[in-house]
Amino acid sequence: RKVKLSEVGGISKKRTGITIRKENQSYVLSVRYDFIGSYQLSEKLKDEAISYMNSEVLPTGYKASYEEYRWFYENKDRYAGLILLVIAIIFVICAVHFNSFRYPLAIIWMISISFIGLFLVFGLTDFTFDKGGFAAFVMLSGITVNAGIYLVSAWRQSRTASSEVRRYVKSFDRKIWPVSLTILSTIFGLVPFLFDGPGEVFWFSFAIGTIGGMVFSVLAFVLYLPVFCLKKGK
Repeated sequence: RKVKLSEVGGISKKRTGITIRKENQSYVLSVRYDFIGSYQLSEKLKDEAISYMNSEVLPTGYKASYEEYRWFYENKDRYAGLILLVIAIIFVICAVHFNSFRYPLAIIWMISISFIGLFLVFGLTDFTFDKGGFAAFVMLSGITVNAGIYLVSAWRQSRTASSEVRRYVKSFDRKIWPVSLTILSTIFGLVPFLFDGPGEVFWFSFAIGTIGGMVFSVLAFVLYLPVFCLKKGK
């Protein structure tokens, strides 16, 4: 049945304590608000409000500013160490599997190429890099190497008498469709997270960063991997 709010509770407005903290020999008062609307409009409103406060409201010695997302920069050593740990674990597993150092190195470098797509997405746009962007780093580290492992494994297991290049091309022809379907299914699976727009703090940045990295992983799989896997001819 329908229930009125007054039957179970109520909404009231009351004044709370004002917390003023000291940072770098200055007193800081944080003002927070919720904005209902597009990300671009919220950025415009924020910039106009800060400019108005600094030019017409606040006296000398006071300054209004916007507190950026600094969680990554304050903990960048820990997060960078975590990414390096993930890459090191992948390298050890690949080295044991292939019994070689050359193939794992070629596969690991595919991760760095996929990171280029993530950097370009956030560098060329106004999208905010937050925890979702860092999660995209970890996601790409795991997904990108799969394509390389599939292809190199199929190539090394091929026992035909043809040349090394021919065996690689045949292995590539067998694996390109499964790899393409994996990449496309990952991208399409992340598309629904884009509908909420940049206002969604975690999932939007995670989805847009992962999609950008997956697109560049295709270039790594097609163009980069054969260059570093195949031995140079005499």
